[in-house]
Formats: sequence, structure tokens, C-alpha cells
Amino acid sequence: MAIRLKPRSALQRSGWVPIPSNRSILVSVADRPALATIEPLLTALRRERISVLFIPGNPQVKQELITRFGDAAVIDAPWNNRVSSVIFLLMSRARLLIGAGRIDALPKRLVREAYLMGIGVAFIAGDRSDADAPDTTRLTAVDMWLAQSAEVEKALQARGVAPDRIVLAPMGDPASLDLQSATMQRLNFLLARRPPARNPLQALVAGWLDKPAGRHLLKLRTERIETLDELSATLKHPHAILCLGNGPSSEDPALAQQSHDCLFRVNHRWLKRGLYADPQVVFTGQKRTLFTLRSRPIFAFQTRRAEALLVTHQIFNPLCRHMRFVTLERLQILGQLDWDGVRPTNGATMLAVAVALQPKRLVISGIDLFEDPAGAYPGDTQTPNDYVVVHERTSELDFILDTLERFEGELVILSKPLAEKWASRSSDGRKSRQSPE
Repeated sequence: MAIRLKPRSALQRSGWVPIPSNRSILVSVADRPALATIEPLLTALRRERISVLFIPGNPQVKQELITRFGDAAVIDAPWNNRVSSVIFLLMSRARLLIGAGRIDALPKRLVREAYLMGIGVAFIAGDRSDADAPDTTRLTAVDMWLAQSAEVEKALQARGVAPDRIVLAPMGDPASLDLQSATMQRLNFLLARRPPARNPLQALVAGWLDKPAGRHLLKLRTERIETLDELSATLKHPHAILCLGNGPSSEDPALAQQSHDCLFRVNHRWLKRGLYADPQVVFTGQKRTLFTLRSRPIFAFQTRRAEALLVTHQIFNPLCRHMRFVTLERLQILGQLDWDGVRPTNGATMLAVAVALQPKRLVISGIDLFEDPAGAYPGDTQTPNDYVVVHERTSELDFILDTLERFEGELVILSKPLAEKWASRSSDGRKSRQSPE
């Protein structure tokens, strides 16, 4: 008997799911008992600027999830092949995949491709049968096992799962689901991190980039700026750098009065607005930025891990032009950051590079710390006015203020929230170097 699929279902099984407005956490729910298991976890997972999308294991669970969370929050798992799985993960903007119930309820290829793409994979193991995975592919691709009992923990260790990949976190215990608990800290870790290159092609490109012969081979498509001195020379030793974030003050009319000979920007959101749209350096971790910008700036990536991902994408994407880039982790100017945990935004690291270049004058705007009453971005009243989950307000502010402490030239801050916090620190026993606006 032939299986008939609704057009929408067939499209989603091919990977073409609706694109969410934010990065997403995918939660696979194999059956109704699994839904009850993850019930306490759902409240902790739901937060600003992150979407939670559910993958049901059967029609009954699907209907229950739709009734509770709405039709848009429930998507069908892709076919068990590489193409559908990759499209599915890209379209859903997945940052974390959590499975509950039978691990084989998720397509084997989906779990594998999530692992290769550097998407964190967590699985809630409710009983010993969950540790008896039908194949090693799913077993080894799981970054973190949430064991529901000591018995399950022992069974996973017997299967060869490393102890540091197992967290004993019974979902029936509300205390274990506090945002400060080990469980949520580990889930946040999976959301924030950028693992070493798992994809064989990314690993190959990363290896080429670490060898002179490999960099020479890649020169037709991409060139890496190796040192801070080389970056300064490429920028013609700028005397006045304008650093523009994406906050509302990035379009402050007062910017017209601020002279500069070098412009730094973040990502590409500003492009459609048409203001200050010809930067010399763009700080990004987004693939889309690489082929959206046609002005050929220098791209700045935070880490070697991001470098492997983005350079591989750029080399093999025909929409991307020849690219020059710099990797900030290689410049050793960002201090001892925990790149696997909460990390600074691209805007914050943009300031660190500007300060390291030692211009005579530094102008900052658009770094509004998501505190401007006008909203997160110019002309945007829909995006929540808050940091995404991989960034944390207190550590972000500390990083920025510590960075500005090292600057010895003339400092102009047009971002009111940042200017107020800098003035507060400066008045706390430190001399302010900020010029009047």
C-alpha cells in the first residue's frame, strides 16, 4: 500500500522547513512518555532570541505538541539521507539537538550531520535500553547524555561513553533544572561552543591553513593576514578608527561630524540601510555575510574553529568572492577567553582590535548594550532587545570596559548606554579620556 504524504509534510521530510526568526534548539520527542520526561526542561530552554522546535516521533505526539505549542513549532524529521539532513539543519538554524525517548526515533543521518556541522547533540537516557543504541554512529555523535538514574549512567559507561559526556540529571527532580544547575550549564555550553572541525573537509582546510604550502594553494580563493602588524599595514596604519555596532546609535546624526580614516563594522545587517556601508573590516561569524557583502572588506573571525568553518564555506561557495581575513585568536590580543563558554560579541572583539591597532583617535557608536529604548537595531521593533544566548551581559560589559582601559588615545563614545558605564568606571578612581560629543 502506497504511503501518501501531505505536500507540506513531504517538503519538510526533504529538509525544507520554515526558517525561524532566531537560532533554534531542536527537541526530538519520541513518544508520550518522552514528552512527560522533558516537561520540566522546556521552561528552562525557552528564552529570548532562541526558538524551540519540536520533532515528533509519531502522529499522536505531533498533535499534542501542535495543540500546546502551535503548528509553527512542530516540524517533521527529514528523510534519512545526507542532503535532506543538511538542508533541514541549515533551514532550521539549529544550534542544539536534544533527543528524548528512543534514540533510533531520530534519523541516523540527521544525528551524524548535526555532529559533523558542530551542532551540539544531547540525549536524555531514561532507561538501560537507551544506552543500548542499535549502532555506534548515534552513540558516538552524542556530546552529552542526561542519565536519568545511576543505573543508566553505569550502562552508558559500559558502552564506552566517557564519564565527562554523562550528566546524572533526573528530570523528575525540579532542583536539577535550575538555570544554575550543572545540567543547564552543560546545555548552555553546547549552545555556545564551537567544537574543533569534525567535518573531514573542514579539517582538511584547517590543516592547509596551518602550512605555508597549503596557504599558497588556497591563495587563489582566500588569504589570511597573519599578524597585527600586517593588519595595520594593510589598513595603512589608521589614525582614526570608527567602530560601528548594529545598535540604534549606529545611525546617530552626530556621526557625520566625526572624521575617520578606517571603518569597522559587524555582520551585514546595516547593508540594506545604506549608511556607512563601505567598511574596511567586517567582524563576523556568519556564512551569509561572506557572500552578501560585495565590497570585499577584510573579514575578521574570532577563533580558529570559526576560521575552519567559514573559510571552507567561502572556498566552495561560488557566490563568495576572493576573501582576505584575519583570525583574532591567532593575534593573541583577546586575552585568555573561554571560547567554549560564554564569549564576547563580534562588536566587543571589534573594539579590542581597534584598541590593539593604537590609533590616535577612536570613535564608537552602535554599541548600545541592548539598552537603547529605541530597540535592538535601527528601525527594528520586533527583535527582542537583549543578547542572544551565547553572550552574557555582565561579562560582555567587563570585556569592553577592560578593553577601553588599555586605549591611550582620544576616545569618543556616541553610544549613550556605553558612554554612561564608561563614565561611571572612569569616575571610580580612573581618569576619563573621553572627548565631549
